[in-house]
Amino acid sequence: QRSHASRQQAPASGITPQLQQVGRAHQVVKMASGGAMRESVAKNNLSSSREAVKRFPELKALCHKFIAAYEKRTEAADAKYGHKKYKAMLQKAANQNMETIFIDLNDVEDFCKQELMNPDEAIADARQIPKIQLQQSIECFIEDIESNASRYMKYFYEACDLALPERDQDFNPDGSAKDVIAKWRQRMLAEQREAGDQPGAATAGIPLRLKNDFDVRFKPRDSRKPVKLRELTADYVGALVQLDCMVVRTSPVKPRVEVVTYHCEVCDAEIFLTVEGERFTPLKECPGQRCKDNKQSGKLRQITRTSKFGKFQEIRVQEMSDHVPVGGVPRSITVVVNGDNTRLVLPGDAITVTGVYKPMELPWFQARANGTMQAMHIDAHSIKKHKIGYSETRENEDEMNRKLEEAQRSGNLYEMASRSIAPEIFGHKDVKKALLLVLIGSYTKTMKDGMKIRGDIHALLMGDPGVAKSQLIKQVCNIAPRAVYTTGKGTSGVGLTASVMRDQATGEVTLEGGALVLADMGICAIDEFDKMEESDRTAIHEVMEQQSVSIAKAGITTTLNTRTTVLAAANPVFGRYNPYKSPVENIDLPPALLSRFDLLFLLLDTVDMEKDKNLARHVCKIHCSFNDKPDAAKKDDGPAPMDDIYEFKAFDAEFMRHYIRKAKSYEPLIDDELQRDIVDAYVTMREEEKNGDRDSRKSYTTPRTLLAMLRLSQAHARTRFSNRVERQDFDEAIRLMKASKESVELSAPARKNSNPLDMIYDIVSDLLRQSPNSDGDAWVDMTHVVSMAGHKALSAEMVNEAIENWESLSVMIRDPEKKSVKFLVPPM
Repeated sequence: QRSHASRQQAPASGITPQLQQVGRAHQVVKMASGGAMRESVAKNNLSSSREAVKRFPELKALCHKFIAAYEKRTEAADAKYGHKKYKAMLQKAANQNMETIFIDLNDVEDFCKQELMNPDEAIADARQIPKIQLQQSIECFIEDIESNASRYMKYFYEACDLALPERDQDFNPDGSAKDVIAKWRQRMLAEQREAGDQPGAATAGIPLRLKNDFDVRFKPRDSRKPVKLRELTADYVGALVQLDCMVVRTSPVKPRVEVVTYHCEVCDAEIFLTVEGERFTPLKECPGQRCKDNKQSGKLRQITRTSKFGKFQEIRVQEMSDHVPVGGVPRSITVVVNGDNTRLVLPGDAITVTGVYKPMELPWFQARANGTMQAMHIDAHSIKKHKIGYSETRENEDEMNRKLEEAQRSGNLYEMASRSIAPEIFGHKDVKKALLLVLIGSYTKTMKDGMKIRGDIHALLMGDPGVAKSQLIKQVCNIAPRAVYTTGKGTSGVGLTASVMRDQATGEVTLEGGALVLADMGICAIDEFDKMEESDRTAIHEVMEQQSVSIAKAGITTTLNTRTTVLAAANPVFGRYNPYKSPVENIDLPPALLSRFDLLFLLLDTVDMEKDKNLARHVCKIHCSFNDKPDAAKKDDGPAPMDDIYEFKAFDAEFMRHYIRKAKSYEPLIDDELQRDIVDAYVTMREEEKNGDRDSRKSYTTPRTLLAMLRLSQAHARTRFSNRVERQDFDEAIRLMKASKESVELSAPARKNSNPLDMIYDIVSDLLRQSPNSDGDAWVDMTHVVSMAGHKALSAEMVNEAIENWESLSVMIRDPEKKSVKFLVPPM
């Protein structure tokens, strides 16, 4: 019965036993082919590794020749070695004037091209290989260095040690203690040899790390493109990688032992132990020859004085925000820096790091707990910042000074620099000038009693949606060498100030700096400032005036420096500025916070036909190929707007940073003749606010306003590279403070003594005149009327109510669907 049932079920399933056997055979063949493919890949990797090992001797000889004979003709010649670039660098290292010798792989690539044309016969004869094989090795030289950087770093270090010259008259005597130890060590080795004691394996010679005070690192080729952090795979292990990243955390710089020296109290021998990895096992028995002959373990004592220590620092980097896919979480990795690469970066810096991608050595109990998963890190060779700070020197310093002098001679540098801030954004001339003064700022004054008066200028941009507030502050962040951008809704008070973290390496409780701490000596841009919770917004009060953050959390009581400029953007409380409400009601921020802002710009989207036309033409030119067309092909569409981006050549961000850096070097003082004018202006502002309407206030005039006027005047004097504040600087500061409120003044007639009925009548008549059939009897779309009324803070209900009133007066009429409106009596 079972066999009969199976025979009946077989046709129903549609799969016969023969087809099942064929399917199993296909799976077996597929698995076999996959295994064969993996085996072939493994064989290819093994064969390529063996070929690379065979090339080690001749490439090692090429390393020696490169260090000793390579000439860089494009650089200035050295007085002693001419164009031999690395011989001159070794002379500086011998004189203790250079800590790191960077092997530029661009130079190695140029050297390989020269050697391919004329291979060295001495290397071929020494290795007993034909020239063709030597040329093949030279072709693989760069790839071998980039794929096996640690080994070739040792080869270049040995080559530098052999080519190291003697000291000359430029010797730096600061390291005299090391010279005394070196002379003592050489004398001790000489006495051991004279006594007939042959040093053991550990005392055969002084390690190169202990003998020399320099390090060797690689500098990547210019043609090498950075990889993304999430693209690092097992193929990059041991290779030289280059990636763009953001520094999120830095550890303190600590000493790390590189060579440990021991002294045997039994045989009086000195033993050296070179530490290659992260950890080492101390020696227990003396490897000296006398202790071996006497079959004694000796008595070793570690000598810290004669050991060598190097600077060590760990930084945590995170991939750039534009490298993170949609819905992904930014990845991070630890970067280990040594020597003079330490203390180069701070949290918040965008950098390009080049280093060796290698596994991190862990103790056996941690490795056992991790299993087959391996923690990776990058041993940094070179670090390059994306933006150079104001206090740092550049490579093209002379060229930038020449460009700045030319721009200064042309005149109107202040206007051109302000227009170079977001030149694609139309208008906002005064806003851009204010942002330039925010970037430059004044200088911090420290009194005799220790009190500090801040020099940073805080600014708040508040206005209607679509007036480019966010784009403006983002452009400021692009220009500033140190800037942090955050939004109000996604920011908490802890995220702005500092949070308590537990260090995974040491287990200690530490403080993690927030956005304001990361932006120290820079700019902190806060977008959507009005969306922040009030409890989180109070964290900014101390920062804006005292320039510090006081922390008392988890047993940690300290004060962190936040010498930062706060640049905020916000919308009015009603989403759009309502002219029927007072400025105080529209702003709706506490007076304690508003008084801390030196500049408060109220930007309103007012309706102006000429301005709107110029804005539309400006935006259209940006989105077309206008600049790529020849002059004959450009159409004459009438006079260009004053803010045409093709009217002038804007300064780039690098030039702007150089200009701001030079401006910050001046410390202008107030002229004595201006003191009375400043006092009169301040007293007048206070009196006008007292006598004016309380509801019409646009800001709060406090003694901080007086300091704001002084800071703006000094910042404008800095733009002229002057150490003296003159009347024109003070006049510009007062003009900017008044111009920041002129948008509200322009909308004042729409708020005072204005009737919504008259406003709707004017809107419908304007739309009727702009229509192609403007015969006075055309229909006007109601959606256009509601849209235009929205610019004047009139809601759709107010529009319908006004139209109904005009209908009752037999002035207007709507169609049955109430989608269009027209005049019964054409307007005059």
